Amino acid sequence: MTAGTGAIYDLGYRRYDGPRLGRPAAVRALFEHSFRVVWGIGRGGRAKLIPMGLAAMASLPAVVALGIAAIAGQFGGSADELSPIRYETYFPYVSGIVFLFVAAQAPELLGRDQRYGTLSLYFARALRREDYVVARLAAFALAVLGLILAPQALLFAGRTLVARDIPAAVARDLPMLPPVLAQALVTAGVLGGLALAIAAFTPRRAYATAAIIAVVLAMPVVAQIGGRAARSLGGELLVLLSPPHILEGTNATFFGTQMVGVGSWIGGEWYVGAAMVVSFGSIVALARRYRSLVA
Repeated sequence: MTAGTGAIYDLGYRRYDGPRLGRPAAVRALFEHSFRVVWGIGRGGRAKLIPMGLAAMASLPAVVALGIAAIAGQFGGSADELSPIRYETYFPYVSGIVFLFVAAQAPELLGRDQRYGTLSLYFARALRREDYVVARLAAFALAVLGLILAPQALLFAGRTLVARDIPAAVARDLPMLPPVLAQALVTAGVLGGLALAIAAFTPRRAYATAAIIAVVLAMPVVAQIGGRAARSLGGELLVLLSPPHILEGTNATFFGTQMVGVGSWIGGEWYVGAAMVVSFGSIVALARRYRSLVA
């Protein structure tokens, strides 16, 4: 019987003796990385093309409104009378852009980890599955908020700076900031949460984008058909299943304007409640998906 032979090789690996920042630092790092991924920061030009291009398009109405305000100020007129682009009307102008943004960037944020099998690396250390969901969701919501609020901030700054009496202009526009912020938060919760929940169920970016577009665009059609077929309360309430109608209703509620078309007579509290249900339901679906997903 011969004795076994073996060899030990010192490959030079050293044990890490530095500080271990733990779970909070891991969540923070994933949040920062997620925000950079959404905007294509630190990546090639192709990754920046869609988010930056859509952000520029979302700011275009604000630039037009400022031009009108400057011209109106020179002739002693009012920008609110001459320009259709105001705080309460801005979201309808850019709603399609926000929708394209979430449809394009939500799959980019979630699909790569499933496609390349990197989830096991995330979950092998301090990061938990719920931490992953929170970090990704918070970063995406912040990105959507930036897309919506940056043009509104530009509009606010421009309207006050072109005014002859700047303090009076600030006092005039300052009460509009709470509804602007409220509508931006609701939009980020409804569209951002829904897009991430759908994107979490497929690693393929094209499939996820198509599914987001199909879900969001199909619901207004269902609401229109249901509303015309049944003029009762049950028929009208179908608009509460449609994200575009929900956001139109919350916008009218926050700014105190009047909706037109299907669902115009439904109370604003219904739309706010529907927005909260969609946002919360999307978060729950996203969390359950990653709780059951095999990394």
